[in-house]
Amino acid sequence: MSGSDTRRGGADPSRPSGWLAGLIASAMLLGLAASEARAVTLRTGGTGAAIGMLERLGTAFTARNPDITLEVIPGLGSSGSIAAVVDGALDFAVAGRALKPEEAGKALTSTLMARTPFGLVSSHPAPGNIASRDVAALFVNPSATWPDGTRVRVILRPKSEADTANLGAAFPGMAAAIVALRDRHELPVATTDQDNVRIAAQIEGSLTAVSLSQMVTEAPDLHFLSIDGVEPTLENLRRGDYPFVKNFTIVFPARRSAALDRFVAFLRSPEGAMVLNASGSLAVQP
Repeated sequence: MSGSDTRRGGADPSRPSGWLAGLIASAMLLGLAASEARAVTLRTGGTGAAIGMLERLGTAFTARNPDITLEVIPGLGSSGSIAAVVDGALDFAVAGRALKPEEAGKALTSTLMARTPFGLVSSHPAPGNIASRDVAALFVNPSATWPDGTRVRVILRPKSEADTANLGAAFPGMAAAIVALRDRHELPVATTDQDNVRIAAQIEGSLTAVSLSQMVTEAPDLHFLSIDGVEPTLENLRRGDYPFVKNFTIVFPARRSAALDRFVAFLRSPEGAMVLNASGSLAVQP
């Protein structure tokens, strides 16, 4: 009889009634909304050299913490990203320099996050080796050539760029050389780290300064010079054989969210250190 009743349009006991189906659907929607409400997005940005590294960190972190997503905002630079943290537009920043005194007084906290070799690169396939004492002369000499006679073509960075100060402090006479180079108006000026490697890859015989982290994560068609016979590798940096370095500083508000605390803990974990190493940087433990 039950089979006959079902065929004649009777209620199928295996299916929920209309009101029960609506109740189940509503519960599912409420559960989905609650799940979405629990999801958190951490917004960050910083020095261009750290963008690829941050994207890799975000992917690895979210794989471990699926309720937290890292959104990396490019193009801000160190100063812009620090200002965005002050304004509350970013949860944290990764700067290529330490905080300036006027920034340190704005309820910010900073700590050294990672170190990466900082070196000289060229589009020339075999730029060779240079003594550190000769770097300034290579930059400032308008007739300088690479070993095969290809002309050296320098790319400048803005005065306010952290890498400009880093380069000026790295080699004897380099700060004065950079000042002199600004009188050569035919030289290109790369505004961002991404512009820097893009222009360098396009110009034959280019010469500019780049971090290993950016070279690893973006893989531009550029080649490092060895300096004083030493290559800019992580192992050489770790051993202290390569002295030229770019520091990455993480900057966040004095009061951190629970999600940001979890990200900082990930950075300081063995897995976080592995991601940093694979991105061309050495983790720095507090």
